[in-house]
Amino acid sequence: MLKDHQKRVRRIEVFTGLLFILLSLSYIASLLLDFKFVSLYATPQEDLAYLSEHVGNQGISSCAWMITSFLTLLSLPFYILVLWRHVKVLPLLNTLFILGAAAGFFLMARTGLDLRREMMVVLEEGLETSHEQLVASLMEQFRLEQFYRHIGSSCVGLFAVGLGAGKVWLRRIPLLSAILLILSGPVLVVFNWMEPDHLAHTAAMAGVIIGMALFCIRLINKGLGTKET
Repeated sequence: MLKDHQKRVRRIEVFTGLLFILLSLSYIASLLLDFKFVSLYATPQEDLAYLSEHVGNQGISSCAWMITSFLTLLSLPFYILVLWRHVKVLPLLNTLFILGAAAGFFLMARTGLDLRREMMVVLEEGLETSHEQLVASLMEQFRLEQFYRHIGSSCVGLFAVGLGAGKVWLRRIPLLSAILLILSGPVLVVFNWMEPDHLAHTAAMAGVIIGMALFCIRLINKGLGTKET
């Protein structure tokens, strides 16, 4: 009976590790497919013209973030199943961050799709006939989309800190993984709001993804072991 239970636990750990790797790949794909049409050096009309030429990319970007949102939400119960055996409070706290990330990316994707829908209407009517109020509405949609992005990415950073902090209770979490997650998480949150295009923000994202990958590899290969006290 005990051996069967251990086998079930290992299957859950392996599946959770693979799911989080898939989630990390989805996050990377969303970042690579991410589309921004607003430039500091362009007028609103020029931004609008650029969007009209790449409206398909806007849709692809939004769909990618929607998939990332779904995978983030899907990972939640498996994360709790894996960690709850070892730590009681921390997984519950990280649950809020996972939900926040999923909600942020979902709202970002939905706003992006709404923006694309409005842009299609503009293209049907003719870009040259669009008035300033419509341009302002599209720009507001873009700002709202970016706000939800900041929410989602910040929750990812906070989750990384919480996962790395689990090293205090779980010695089997790789030390390098814990260090990367604890250091990269706060940097990701800070630069996410201050200067998302800064190199430190990119480095922090890389640190979080690598830290997650190391954690997942450990989870898949050896698991977290028996319950530690």
